[in-house]
Amino acid sequence: MKLKRKLFSMGIVISTLLFSIIFHSIFLGPSDEGVFNTAFNNSLPVSYDISISLDDEEMILKGSQKVVISSNIEKDLPHIYFHLYCNTFKNKATAPFEKDEINRAYPNGFDSGWIKILDVRENKRSIDYKIMGETENLLRATFSKPIRNGEETEINIDFIIKIPNAIGRFGYGEDTINITNWYPILSVYDNRGWNLDPYYPIGDPFYSDIANYNLEIEIPKEYTLVTTGDILSKKSKRNKNFYNVKANNVRDFAIILSKNFSIKEVARDDTMVKSFTINGSKEKEAIEISAEALSIFNRLFGKYPYNQLSVVATDFFLGGMEYPNLVMISKDLYKMEENFPLEYVIAHEIAHQWWYGIVGNNEVREPWLDEALTEYSTLLYFEERYGDHIKEQIYEKIVEVQYESYIMLKPDRGEGILRSLREFESNLEYSSIVYSRGAMFIEALRKEMGDEGFFDGLKEYYNTYKFKNVTTLDFYRIMQNNSKHNLKDLFEEWLEISFE
Repeated sequence: MKLKRKLFSMGIVISTLLFSIIFHSIFLGPSDEGVFNTAFNNSLPVSYDISISLDDEEMILKGSQKVVISSNIEKDLPHIYFHLYCNTFKNKATAPFEKDEINRAYPNGFDSGWIKILDVRENKRSIDYKIMGETENLLRATFSKPIRNGEETEINIDFIIKIPNAIGRFGYGEDTINITNWYPILSVYDNRGWNLDPYYPIGDPFYSDIANYNLEIEIPKEYTLVTTGDILSKKSKRNKNFYNVKANNVRDFAIILSKNFSIKEVARDDTMVKSFTINGSKEKEAIEISAEALSIFNRLFGKYPYNQLSVVATDFFLGGMEYPNLVMISKDLYKMEENFPLEYVIAHEIAHQWWYGIVGNNEVREPWLDEALTEYSTLLYFEERYGDHIKEQIYEKIVEVQYESYIMLKPDRGEGILRSLREFESNLEYSSIVYSRGAMFIEALRKEMGDEGFFDGLKEYYNTYKFKNVTTLDFYRIMQNNSKHNLKDLFEEWLEISFE
């Protein structure tokens, strides 16, 4: 087919090499003490009931949420924390983009986005709360009395959100409104305590627990709604549509709106795969790639456990971003003559449904865990669909080239994959180490283990830790259990850590 003839011949053209550098550094966007902790069930099992309405003239969301929280923590908790990621977009100086990205993120000039907390109540009674952090990115709510192990309580939060004119994860452009990382989300409490990291401009600076969601949303009739979860009902009144959406066992909730979506659907492996393109651009290619990726990853890792998967063309200059049941794909990729960039990004973001969405990890402290596996899973998609020789060419011409090119420029930046976001100087360094060298490590691990042990390990890793958060040690133990060889030296060499 055309994809194979043009992009995967032995004489891959220089434009593909240039794409590899741009793709990883732009499109996809301390070796910490927590590394040797192990996976845990939610310390604070939680459910969200959220009700919002959109004013698309002012780009304002008005809403409230009820959060039911149960404590599995041994000690009493006097208060809890919620991330307020929207406030990072309030000022140009704090917006979560690198300096050279600002003009692309705000093509019409900087526009402020924010969330304002109107009231916080516990079991319907107002309680003390405080907005914290340098960017006002945290909400601390103090219980009327400390919550004890085994107890349950209900927190209600009323808020207003301003959506900025920006084409990053959160904002609106010409065709779509991207409502992601938007509501007050409970911070993770793990064996390190509360995780209160800010919204860094590098990587995907998020860490969240599995939760259940019920959403009521009111939007103007002209918009198509795409969300995490399943739409249970739709009602119309005058010029508004009212939807009820439910999502169980997901670690975040995303919403995309557009007046210009063309929709294609196909059932695959008990999941409805949906493709949302802008005015039908490359809709046939997008739905085929999406369905094939789902089938391949189901076979290699374990079955996708949700009813639907939406692949959505968006105003998004960063190329691709993953959320539960939904992936954002830059609409610019649909305009390219070649299909390869679109196919690569769709496959990558769908792989994240397994590595991040279902098997979670701290993407701030151990970003390699999901990104390296996802990048290598993208290679596996091409291997399964087009053959091993195609996967090898992509590995050599894209993965190795990016890493080697970066190290030539920055030989003093080291090779260790296991680093927190705080340790990276730029998204280019992050992608070169975490994506490219990370995928090189997974390739080395596969060769050391052999295919049988390697794929058995990935399936066991997925089935053991689905709906949990894991650490590097958990991944090491699972792979070691499936290997005939001692993997300790390999892990320590590539990750630059010691398991002693």
